Amino acid sequence: MIGICWHATLQGVRTSAKQYPLRFNRQRREVCFVDNDTYEVLIVPWESVVAWVSQSEMMGQYGSIQFFEFGMGLEDEKNDTVQFVLASKPSQAHAIGTWEAIRLYMEQGIPSQADDLSVWMIGRDLTEDELRPYEGLHTWNVERRIKEDMGSLHMPISDERMAEIGLEPRTRWPLRWWYVRRVLTFWKMPYMLAEWGHKAGSPVLPEAVQRWSQPIPAEQWAKPSAALEKATQTVQDAMRKKKMNFIDACALLDKCAK
Repeated sequence: MIGICWHATLQGVRTSAKQYPLRFNRQRREVCFVDNDTYEVLIVPWESVVAWVSQSEMMGQYGSIQFFEFGMGLEDEKNDTVQFVLASKPSQAHAIGTWEAIRLYMEQGIPSQADDLSVWMIGRDLTEDELRPYEGLHTWNVERRIKEDMGSLHMPISDERMAEIGLEPRTRWPLRWWYVRRVLTFWKMPYMLAEWGHKAGSPVLPEAVQRWSQPIPAEQWAKPSAALEKATQTVQDAMRKKKMNFIDACALLDKCAK
């Protein structure tokens, strides 16, 4: 039984490593999907992408279990079909965060460390491990440092000053619970599997995708549509000036469209 479980796990990691990644080109403002079976290439405009978060619930013997999924739809106008891209997430926040990370990259690019809010909040520069664009053995150190930051263990001010400005006192409990979870999940084994999957290598991209991925001159970069810029400004003004939350701010777009 253990051998079957290990084989299934290794096969799953290797299969994931061999899949073509969904690619986002912010210079062209396009999204590229490559079918893993037919190798057909689908390139769609960024502003035509539809995204959603779904939530389902299953009743079990000991209560209900919730499932969350992030999805995107890429319209294939040539074949009159829609290509769905789905990913399971542990919570609604993770699902929404996935979309927000993609959206921010496409609209604003990769933030510099000077502008990154997370860098400002933790009060230090990101480490080399934290800047790597994949998960592997280095993720162990990244997660441990995050738990240390959650407990304010590296906060460069005194305990008295932390109390004065309303911060929680230093605590090692986030780090301790993290170590407990690592013991229950076979220590570094998940990270070793992720590293192995990464080193297995991704498939070679089709030539058309490689050409599409090449940088283009700045004067040829695609620009956001006037409708998108107006909608973005409406939401930002509502959140900053009227102190509205994101959902209520987006609801203004429906009112403007009527």
